[in-house]
Amino acid sequence: MLSEEKKSLRKKAKGLRSQLSADKRASYNQSIFDKVLGFDSFIEAQLIFTYVSYKDEVDTIALINYAINHKKRIAVPKIISLEEGMVAIEIKSIEELKENSLGILEPVDFKNQINPSEIDFSIVPGLAFDRKGGRLGYGGGFYDRFLSNLSANANIVALAYDFQIVDTVPCEQHDIKIREVITN
Repeated sequence: MLSEEKKSLRKKAKGLRSQLSADKRASYNQSIFDKVLGFDSFIEAQLIFTYVSYKDEVDTIALINYAINHKKRIAVPKIISLEEGMVAIEIKSIEELKENSLGILEPVDFKNQINPSEIDFSIVPGLAFDRKGGRLGYGGGFYDRFLSNLSANANIVALAYDFQIVDTVPCEQHDIKIREVITN
């Protein structure tokens, strides 16, 4: 059954990620950060949408700060509800973010909401990825629903540690494919 496959893969990926030492994590994060900065679609992007890293995810705080300091427009997710999904909120500083009830940093209100069709570069989180664009998220469907509203020209990438790349991610019809995975 597909959901059991996903559940098992999620557990394995979370376990591997949590075992990463602080030194290795910092080194891998720096390598991924450097690669993103050299990525043509990041350099050319007018409006970047990215997740705000949480716990042992690939760090995005440095990227957010870099984008802001280099006068790029940056937007991050704000959850409305499980039913309604999430929206993109443009920020000018990481200081505008506060922990939500799950401990994830997000904007405090819905001011500066961005139309998803304006986004030209999107960085999405995930637990496992394959080379065909398959992405295993956390199971809430927030990103799949949100990404379906992006322009067809938007580049959707994921940041991952190399051990998060697997042969096949079980996918369903509603799962949005990503274009590239940037790893250490």
